[in-house]
Parts: sequence; structure tokens; C-alpha cells
Amino acid sequence: MKRTIIGGLAAVLVLAGCGKIGNFLTPQKDERNHMDLVAKVRDFKEGNPTSPDNTHPHFNQGVAACEAHLAGINTVLADLSTSGGKDSSFPGDERTPVLAPLDGMPANVSRCFEPADRFTDWFEDRGQDVNRPFLYTMKFEQDDNTGLFEFKENRFFPLDKDQGARKESSSGPDVFGYLQTGTKDGVDLSTHIYGFTMEFHVMFTYEQGKGQFLSLRGDDDLWAFVNGKRVIDLGGIHSAESDSVNLDDKAGDLGLSDKGQYNLDFFFAERAVASSTLDIITNLEFTPVKP
Repeated sequence: MKRTIIGGLAAVLVLAGCGKIGNFLTPQKDERNHMDLVAKVRDFKEGNPTSPDNTHPHFNQGVAACEAHLAGINTVLADLSTSGGKDSSFPGDERTPVLAPLDGMPANVSRCFEPADRFTDWFEDRGQDVNRPFLYTMKFEQDDNTGLFEFKENRFFPLDKDQGARKESSSGPDVFGYLQTGTKDGVDLSTHIYGFTMEFHVMFTYEQGKGQFLSLRGDDDLWAFVNGKRVIDLGGIHSAESDSVNLDDKAGDLGLSDKGQYNLDFFFAERAVASSTLDIITNLEFTPVKP
């Protein structure tokens, strides 16, 4: 299996196989050279023309693009919070990003996160009137030539009918539904479920001098933390943007020691029609945070 990486290092994640711990899969390599990783997807009722009740103000509410990354603006604080969602059975649910103060952002960026107090809904279970959680297995394929693990989806809609999150959570809640109408950029909006977030939490071993990296590309918001420290911030509503981090370059700032084991926490949000892209590329070997 040969895969070509185009446009530089985009964004991809890795995990494989299928052993079980409780309700969660653990990565196991197999002959197909891929790894599977369980993520959590939360569906939100986004702004739409047909069902306005209980809509969330941060999802498809007509806010124009706010490309914070291109302006050099960090949208979340440098340190991950560990104070949320401790009653959840999903590994890492208590680990969440913290929105940066809106009064420190230009108006064209802060408007994408108003009101600020609703940001805590994104990565915590708030009850089915606010968000509805699903499990989703991400499949990371390994490139035979480079050895890199890749997750690449230019139509990333895990809540669509018959997609992974819906199949894996058949006994769980209903989705809010296909709420959009019309077309945009040639896309029939009624064929996708928009307005969702996703997170996953893994461990890895840092190997000094090996050039370990994580590269992400997507729309909309993307954040990654290593050892509880922000390493990638692609917050805001925007077309597909990319960023990457080389751990050797940041080892001192992140408190990494050779052969030490550390957390990697990843967060994503799809907030506006019509596209949804998520690419993850890495040479890190991940293991899940145990439930």
C-alpha cells in the first residue's frame, strides 16, 4: 500500500487492531499496517432554517470566517485544564482546552466564540438538549514507504447515516438530524450532519533525536496538547489550514525527557458548512489512555 503525502505534512493520526478494555479498543498492529483509535464525537444542534429551537450559538450561526492562526492569535490557553467531566467513563474527558480571554482578541476572532461561557459545552457531556455523544473509531493507515501513520478525510462527517460513529453507537442517542438545506460550494447540505466536536487522548514515548512530529490540517477548529501544553492552535472558523510540531524542537518547553511517556490530547470542531476536512500525519506510536 503506497500513499502519497501532498501539500507538505498535512494531518494524520495512528492506531490499530482491536483488543478491548471495557468499552474501548486498544491499538494493536496487524498485517494491514494500520491502527485504530477510539475518539468521542459530540453532536450539537447548529443554527439552521428549519429547526431553530435549542440551537448552540457557536455552531453555524452565520458567523463569518475568523482565521486566528493566520493572524498569529492563540484561541486557547497554553495549559490544558484537568477540571472537567470527571464523571465520564471516556478516557481523558476531564482534560479540556480553556478558551483564551475574548477581550484579548480582535473582534473578528472573538465573535466566533461568543458567548464565551458556552465554550465549555464543546468537550463535556451537557445532556441531550445541548450535545449528544458518540464513539468513533479512527483508522490510521501506515505508509509503506515513509512509515508514517495517516488519517486523511476530505469529507469528514462521522455522524452521517451509516458512518462510523452512528454504527458504533446504535444503542445510544439519536443525532439532532440533517438540519441544513440548499447547496453551497457544490455541496448538497442536506446530505451531511454538521455541527460536532471530536476529541481523543493517547500516550506516547518520546525518543530524543528521532524527529518525532505531529502534523494537522483541517477545518474548523483544531488543537493539540503534549504533556498538557499547547503545541498546535488552529482555532476559529476557517477553510482548511495546517500546522505541525517537531517534538525535538519543543522538548525543553514541553518538559520532555528521553524515553519518558506523555499524554497527547487532540480536539476538533466542525462549525460551518459546507466542507469538513481532517488530516493527521505523525510518526508517533500511540497507546490509549486507559479508562
